Amino acid sequence: MAADLLQQLRDIHVPEPPGWWPPAPGWWLVGALLAAGLVWFGWRLIRAERRRRPLRHARRLYHDLHRRHLAGELTAREYLDASNELIKRVLIHALGEREARRATGRVWLELLDRHLEEPGFTRGPGRALGDERFRPEMEVDVAAVHGLVERLLARLPAASVTTSSRRSAS
Repeated sequence: MAADLLQQLRDIHVPEPPGWWPPAPGWWLVGALLAAGLVWFGWRLIRAERRRRPLRHARRLYHDLHRRHLAGELTAREYLDASNELIKRVLIHALGEREARRATGRVWLELLDRHLEEPGFTRGPGRALGDERFRPEMEVDVAAVHGLVERLLARLPAASVTTSSRRSAS
């Protein structure tokens, strides 16, 4: 009788392997960390883009000023005044440079030298952006000033990082 009962049993079959869904808790954690990392990275990219936008716009405005000067639409004095105003606006509004608001003359040129990290404004042709532009007779090498301002505008994003780190350190 015992042999009869054994004959009535079915074959052994292995259970189905587990499916891929729902994933184990560790994979949920990896997915959440990956999603958070992507959101953080996207936020940083957008923030960096917004920070660079005023500087790109200022470069376009400066190139337009230079083009207008070369076309004879602006005199050297008008070109220097407009360039000086544009640089000051960039330093104040785009980079938050508080010192630039009241800076004039030698102090202004020293501030520009600090951002350029060379004495092209206090000792070089960039002096034309200081008090020299108010003289009745001025001699200026516009091409040299243009080169200095171009380099300054190209360096400003790097200068903004060092300026903000200097501010946070003090």
